[in-house]
Amino acid sequence: MAPTLTYMPTDRLDALIKHPFHRENGERLVGFIKDLRECHSAEDFVTFQRELLTATLAVNLARAERSRVIKRLRKRESLPVDAPELVVGDPCDLDDWRLEYDVLERVGRQLRSIGDAMAWRAFRYDRRYILALRRNESPGPMTLSKEGTAHEIQFVEQQWSENRHFALLHDITDCLRIGDVTVFHDREDGGQEIYLYELKTNPLRKESAQLARTRLAAEALHIGGPLPGSDKAVLVETGVPYATHLSALSDAFARAHRDGLKTMRVPGQRALLALDVVAAGDKWGIEEATRRFHASYASLLRRTRLTGQNICFGSGDSAARNTMAPPWGIYPLQPGQCAGLIADVLVFSVTLSSDNFIEELGKQGLDAEWVLPSGADMGPAQPVVIIRGHGRQVTMARAGLEQLMLELSDLQAWARGMDQLLRKGVPGQEPWPYFADEGKVWV
Repeated sequence: MAPTLTYMPTDRLDALIKHPFHRENGERLVGFIKDLRECHSAEDFVTFQRELLTATLAVNLARAERSRVIKRLRKRESLPVDAPELVVGDPCDLDDWRLEYDVLERVGRQLRSIGDAMAWRAFRYDRRYILALRRNESPGPMTLSKEGTAHEIQFVEQQWSENRHFALLHDITDCLRIGDVTVFHDREDGGQEIYLYELKTNPLRKESAQLARTRLAAEALHIGGPLPGSDKAVLVETGVPYATHLSALSDAFARAHRDGLKTMRVPGQRALLALDVVAAGDKWGIEEATRRFHASYASLLRRTRLTGQNICFGSGDSAARNTMAPPWGIYPLQPGQCAGLIADVLVFSVTLSSDNFIEELGKQGLDAEWVLPSGADMGPAQPVVIIRGHGRQVTMARAGLEQLMLELSDLQAWARGMDQLLRKGVPGQEPWPYFADEGKVWV
């Protein structure tokens, strides 16, 4: 696995961000996001997916080629005669090849993030489909060397040529991990019918675990059955319209582009810090920009007067890493800002305190108890807060809190949703809430 930016030395991070492949893809991301926002018909989506598929396969092939070179150099063997051209550095230097491999890993994830944005838009921002179809291991990079990839592409093209239906390739995304293809049938009344396919290259093969998961996902979406997995999770409709304060993030990035960074308070007693890496670097240099970042963050926390445990989530290096999170490409920001988030040249963090969070829930009549031990690591399944009401309780872990923070969800609307969740909850089940009218937030 390629190293995350958090643990990468400054000089290598600088080389990675400034690498020609990374710069070129940053410009390409803007174009993809603009084009995706113009996708309205099945033909629009078919054309968009073809272009994204071409880019994805090319990047993954280039990455595989560099992996082959790295393996030979590790064995102290000579470069293969058909080795690709190293864009930056010495062809005999193993570390230069590793850098280019890491760059292409990031570029591949950035393109999968665009695939995620396409999926969310194709599903009309209905979070239920993402929650149901994410529950599996990642298939890894999409390449023509994998068994079944060519078959899936052929099926997709056939759906368009014969039926005029858009068929979404799951492997071009990160968030769709159950089934191979989703086919969308547009109805005359403006609605759509959605069909999930697990394709077999061998029609004689018996039903597999993949087919069983596909069936469970379909039942969870259509008849309220359990989601795939062993945690007895079910989807629960809150009926509460979704609301956020993401307009504040747009304003923060606009100011950060001018001033390098911007801090502000967000409703719900949250502290927001936005950084434009390029603008800050040009204005102060990397070291001074880093110092100002930490100083501004400390000052913001003092002004916000947060008490209890401070919990912070940031956007950095998260493209195509979190299958539950809406991809940056659908955020209600300018295309350049969305692309900046994907490429980590724009970053933001949101902080709230346990005391303020409990207080906000109390305003909605909910009894909440913060159970995360002070100083404890917040693992994926680590209980963070218990919310009680209507004779029931629900335990909130990292995923729910991260959604609340990075989406700048409106706390009052979210608390009303939790109230409905507790009203409808069934003992022994893990409820996954979804809100109404999410499309109005992301469109």
